[in-house]
Amino acid sequence: MTTSITNKKIIAQDTLLVEFAATEPFSFEAGQYLTLTLDKLNYPDLRGNSRIFSIVNAPIETGKLRITTRLTDSGFKKTLAELPLDARVTINIEGGDFILPTQTSQPLVFIAGGIGITPFMSMLDYFQQKNTGHTILLIYSNRNLASTAYKKELENIARENKNFKIIFTMTQDDHWQGEKRKIDSEFIKEYTDPMNNYYMVAGPPRMVQAIISELEQAGVAAANIKSENFSGYN
Repeated sequence: MTTSITNKKIIAQDTLLVEFAATEPFSFEAGQYLTLTLDKLNYPDLRGNSRIFSIVNAPIETGKLRITTRLTDSGFKKTLAELPLDARVTINIEGGDFILPTQTSQPLVFIAGGIGITPFMSMLDYFQQKNTGHTILLIYSNRNLASTAYKKELENIARENKNFKIIFTMTQDDHWQGEKRKIDSEFIKEYTDPMNNYYMVAGPPRMVQAIISELEQAGVAAANIKSENFSGYN
């Protein structure tokens, strides 16, 4: 479907939020993704003029779609950053099964690395607006505070909803006063209940695979782990 860019802003270091208005009806579930296609690139890009992005907003908002991406030197990302408001682009809702579970009896643990926070923002937006009844702990790892997208928004949800808690860990920030550890089995056992929680992991592929290994080492059953790899950073 054809959409137009209605808003763009930097929300963290090298991190761009883009909002689109759609001209036709669409539907998706919280956590799913889309393909964005630009008509023409301003710079060469061997990967072409399309990329996959998680949808950041909840499916409650009629006619709007938002994505958030790390900016790089790729032709696609540079072109996207330069597009003016009202520029026309093409979006296809692809779907995906990395979605907010329907069951609410089992506590959820979201583990996000960097831009892997994006599908969780859609889920948490839906969780907050619809008062779904889930119990959620988010463990969110970044290199430093400057690169941490949506920190204030997440803190606001935690203040407003007693069923949501956050643990930030900044692995390369000397000024951060909170957690600085990488997420390993001991970290997982310290903050979560490996025998009774359901874990959802999103981030760079190597990080996701490492976390899955640590979850298994902590005693989490494979049936209680769901993951999403973010391979398209460029």
